[in-house]
Amino acid sequence: MPDIQSQTNTPVNRGQVRFAFSATIISMVAGALLGVLITLRLAGPIEASGDLPRWTILLSEAFIPLPLLWLLRRRGLPLLRTLRLRAVSPVVLRDALIIALGVTVLIDELDRLVALLLPLPSNVQQGMNFLQFNTPFEALLIIAGAAVVAPIAEEMVFRGFFQGQLEQGLNDATRAVLYSAGLFMILHFNPWWAIQIYTLGMILGYLVWRTGSVWPAVILHGVNNLAAIMFANGNDESFAWYTLGGHVSPLWLLVAALMTYAGFRSLAANADQDKQQPGEISHA
Repeated sequence: MPDIQSQTNTPVNRGQVRFAFSATIISMVAGALLGVLITLRLAGPIEASGDLPRWTILLSEAFIPLPLLWLLRRRGLPLLRTLRLRAVSPVVLRDALIIALGVTVLIDELDRLVALLLPLPSNVQQGMNFLQFNTPFEALLIIAGAAVVAPIAEEMVFRGFFQGQLEQGLNDATRAVLYSAGLFMILHFNPWWAIQIYTLGMILGYLVWRTGSVWPAVILHGVNNLAAIMFANGNDESFAWYTLGGHVSPLWLLVAALMTYAGFRSLAANADQDKQQPGEISHA
């Protein structure tokens, strides 16, 4: 992958950086809190097991970007451009999908390695039950919430708005990617997954910087979350073709590494040409 460009000789816009941090944190916290409150209101009495209806994932994630959208409207900023919702070509989306399939496998193995040093507590493991489903309708709700709505909402906030504002305010794309990955990690409130989330966040940030659009990152984020849903609903036997001794099979790691390399190599050749095309959705 080519180095991320930096312009360290240009002064930092501290006001823009402060706005980026404050608006992102407010949006994530207020949006999530609003989603939880409305979810609890609609869900009614919670079962003794603590399980919430499976539609709560979709609803709570959908509320995350709403405070940010309100703040941007108040400032008169163009939403689609500020959130980096630029349309990209099918070729770039193809490259993003190849990268997503490879990176998801590599992140899975990283997760398994980290778990050897930082085993997941049983209560945190039980928290993954919210990704489990018993009916096709529950599966549809969970996939829609975790693999579609969550990637779109979180990528708009973290990589579209936050990282974009930092790239301009800091005049340093490298720091912008690292800071966005760091805040992405912190606001997931899970120290046992910190390394995995930060690593994923850096790759997501690079994709958005390289393409000028959040959509390649949405694909990677969605594929990664879809894999988490699959693992939450499977068992050791159902993934015997994929694992070996509790880790990802070396064969699949090799395939994943080759796919990741090929995807990034192709993206490097296609991204700049794609940026020259009229890809803005509009000037909303």
